[in-house]
Amino acid sequence: MQTHENEAKGAAGFSLLELMVALGVTLVIMVVAGRMLAMTMNVRTRENQRTEAIADAQRALQAMTRDITNAGLGLSTNGITCDNPAEAVYGEIRIRSNLDAFTEAAPDTAQQDEDVVYSLINDSTVNPPQQLVTRQDVNTGQISQLANRIDGLHFDFLNADGTAATSPATAVKVKVTVWVALPAIGTPGATGYQPPTRMQLSSQATLRNSLLKQ
Repeated sequence: MQTHENEAKGAAGFSLLELMVALGVTLVIMVVAGRMLAMTMNVRTRENQRTEAIADAQRALQAMTRDITNAGLGLSTNGITCDNPAEAVYGEIRIRSNLDAFTEAAPDTAQQDEDVVYSLINDSTVNPPQQLVTRQDVNTGQISQLANRIDGLHFDFLNADGTAATSPATAVKVKVTVWVALPAIGTPGATGYQPPTRMQLSSQATLRNSLLKQ
């Protein structure tokens, strides 16, 4: 005859089936949580990269726009030099100005920041290789890096009405465009994969030489 004590012992604890069900539910929750965490981390990494790349590109645009605006100051030309106009397409421009034109007897471009070259160069010292926007002061030889992760740099030379100028030497405005490239994060098809993206930023500078040239 079964006593109340035996009945209580038989009813205590979990059955094997219950343990297997609980284990299965726990594993499903862990897998889902792991995928969500991986996706969140990859999205956060991509957003951090995007923020840094855009900030670098904006700083480069501001520096180039400032120098281009001053191009030709105190000179009889617009100060834009492109020995080969195709260089502008591939990302290089030379800017000359006489920043101390009002304190010098004769105009020249021999001082610091008066002869500047902006270039898009390849940096193979990092993996993967990157393209950099650099600023070179011709008179001092100083070269500084303005932005990395740049996928393209282009200059459009414009007339006052915004149409394309016949040559850089006749331009009144210059439109600067940069493309920011972000590599893929993760493996295609994997959880949290972020594909490569490409963003475009641009700025337009009106040359001051039309008002201040000698």
